Amino acid sequence: MRKEDFLKELDEIIEDKLFIGDSMDDLDNEISQNTWSISMSQELANEFTTEDLKSFFNHVQNNRKEQILKYSDHNMIFYVWFDWLSGQLRFNLISDFHKKLPFGGKYKIIENIELILNEFLQFPYHDGLPIIEIEEEAEEDEVEEDEENFEPLNVYSVIITNH
Repeated sequence: MRKEDFLKELDEIIEDKLFIGDSMDDLDNEISQNTWSISMSQELANEFTTEDLKSFFNHVQNNRKEQILKYSDHNMIFYVWFDWLSGQLRFNLISDFHKKLPFGGKYKIIENIELILNEFLQFPYHDGLPIIEIEEEAEEDEVEEDEENFEPLNVYSVIITNH
């Protein structure tokens, strides 16, 4: 697949309908209905620039802003992270009355999405992790069982307002 074709496919994500919860009880629905992910082959990743992906995310945020202005009585939190295990860029929106992002482990909010986009594009295993490295990492994980030794997950987060 070529870059232009891939970008056309991403238009579906840009235009996707947003689920807006009414209460704290809607968090699970917001997570399941408002999570999107992007993965690509190594060959395709080599064609992309950080600016290409940044432009995509600007379009996504603009679309979600329009939906929030039309349908929401509250702000929403837009957040993006790179999932190293799956090799995917992931992003979501939840209502801003949730006081923290729904991650089980440690995370660090960063102000610049480019860091995450660069992590994704420079990831050397878009076509899959080699078996040998998985075995080596599993052995290392057994040695470092203490969760304190892990770096927090970088997450770009911004409030999209309803006014």
